Amino acid sequence: MHKRIRAKIESYMSIQSILNQNLNHFEPDPSAKLQVQSFLQNCKRIESMFVKLNQPTEWVTAENNKLFKLLIKNSQVMEIAINRLVADTNDMELFDNLNIHLRNIKRGIQLRRINSGYFLHNLCEIYQSQLEKYGTSQEFLQAYRQILLNIEDNILNRKKIKDQNERNRKEFNDLVASINQFLKDKLDWTINSYQDSQAELYFKYYSARKLKKYHTRHYSVRGFIVDKDTGQPITYGIVRVLENDMQTKITKNGNFNFMNFPEGQFTLEVENHAYHSCQQIIRRYSNEHLNLKIELQAFPVTHPG
Repeated sequence: MHKRIRAKIESYMSIQSILNQNLNHFEPDPSAKLQVQSFLQNCKRIESMFVKLNQPTEWVTAENNKLFKLLIKNSQVMEIAINRLVADTNDMELFDNLNIHLRNIKRGIQLRRINSGYFLHNLCEIYQSQLEKYGTSQEFLQAYRQILLNIEDNILNRKKIKDQNERNRKEFNDLVASINQFLKDKLDWTINSYQDSQAELYFKYYSARKLKKYHTRHYSVRGFIVDKDTGQPITYGIVRVLENDMQTKITKNGNFNFMNFPEGQFTLEVENHAYHSCQQIIRRYSNEHLNLKIELQAFPVTHPG
């Protein structure tokens, strides 16, 4: 939540407490009483809506991380079976398809991993009669496909939660704006009329109306990318977050930085044209800096001739 919105909510709750303690003062004034009641009702609404804000999606990410690990494990069973079939048939096209999609399943964006998972499943379906003796039975392939379906369901659930969060956030912000306008246009003027007769009420009300100042820090995830063998900084490249659309560039000094990184468990993928890609799981469950050091293994140098 934005710090200014948070300050407004705290102000509203303080005003709510003050008005509840002084309801008897508004009994002789129907107009003032109606305004106070309207404000108090909106405070109850905003408290109720606050609970719905930012429903967590970390559990979905954690569940999919488990499913992807299981997908990789079962893909390795397929790898063994297909390699044995290739050894029997010398079908190198089958071997090449296997390696391409195994790489995609082990790393890459979610869509690519899922598509390669289905491709590998369909490949095994085609050769199922020949592969069954190597451990990829029809039941195994059905279970493999179910993992992929569960991953897709989780991705859809996560999107639904995020979309609902966005709708809740808009409704919440609209109500905050409406309350703020109501205070400026009506309740402030009403309380002003009590300045002389109820000086303490007037003073407490306007003290609560002052927004608390927050000194916030921009928490982030920072990192340093180095060569695994030499320890030297790796210049340029990309660091992306597989679970969302965040990505950032590696600088010429080997650094990267994500500002305002969300809480939860995420997978960073680091890519540089001269190095093997690397994935690293990070966990950030509180407002804190994460400082990472990530090592990449260089591709072997090929010599002509």
